[in-house]
Amino acid sequence: MNNKRYLIIPQNWLGDIIMTQCLIKKIHKEEPLSKIDLLVSKNFSPIVKRMPEVNNVIESYSKHKRFPLINIIKKGLNLQSRYDESIILSRSFKSSLIPFISKIPIRTGELGELRFFLINNIVSFKKEERRISALRYSSMFKNKDPEIQEQLYPQLNKNESNLQSIIAKHKININNKIISIAPGAAFGISKMWPVKKFIKLADKIETMDNTQFLILGSSKEEMIGEQISKNRKNFINLCGQTSLDDLVDILHLSTYCISNDSGIMHVAAATKTKVIALFGSTSPLFTPPLSTNSQVIYKDIKCSPCFQKTCKYNHYDCMNNIHEDEVITYLK
Repeated sequence: MNNKRYLIIPQNWLGDIIMTQCLIKKIHKEEPLSKIDLLVSKNFSPIVKRMPEVNNVIESYSKHKRFPLINIIKKGLNLQSRYDESIILSRSFKSSLIPFISKIPIRTGELGELRFFLINNIVSFKKEERRISALRYSSMFKNKDPEIQEQLYPQLNKNESNLQSIIAKHKININNKIISIAPGAAFGISKMWPVKKFIKLADKIETMDNTQFLILGSSKEEMIGEQISKNRKNFINLCGQTSLDDLVDILHLSTYCISNDSGIMHVAAATKTKVIALFGSTSPLFTPPLSTNSQVIYKDIKCSPCFQKTCKYNHYDCMNNIHEDEVITYLK
């Protein structure tokens, strides 16, 4: 049995880190004695620690903060002689420097920003293959996969002790059915169902019997959460009040999660809650919620997917055309 040591460097976005678990599970399935470490920014470390196949989490830098060359060199030197292979999912120059400085013998990845001398095991994808993120990641290890098998779907562990603390802190009634709502998307407004639509949805579902609604998101969505939950006694706005650790456990508690195509959508899928995913400017063919409990609503209009942060036609019909009654259909 193989007992190689792997260092994986994922993309620096929450959803991509979740989808990286498909690669991790593939390695673990084929080489169960191998050790798999991940190098991630500090703020994503709690998520990776919920992946049972990961041996160790190595923290680098905080997302969106500068990581000076001297720090890259120090990190690389500290990791020397630890690994047999590094799999680099990001195409940036910076992401491939640490494995090179660490003298990792096999450095697997795509060619990108002047990386021809840093990567020595080059993997190439056709344009259409690059779009399917989870499949591209898993195909970095050995053979390319024709599709993502269900057994490779991401799955995050639950922390029962932390969950009980959350329930007590936010006075969540666990005797009720819990429905989580995630109205944000870090990428841009083109991926966000309009706030007015979420409010209309809330108007229609707040009378559901024995149900509590939790609004999830970062501090950036706090005002959106307030608008949705205003004057609704069975809605709790948790935007900006939860850590990533908390997010995982809240989604484990939830029966449903209504979400845009966002990092929270991918986390929800990895907790096996029932996901209702709203897609607009992006395609569910490329970054779907990897779960057998997911339902996608996507209008597939002429200009979608455009993969742009804003709508160049300024109509946002790909999201505006999603009716709240369609969402409610999947709550029954």
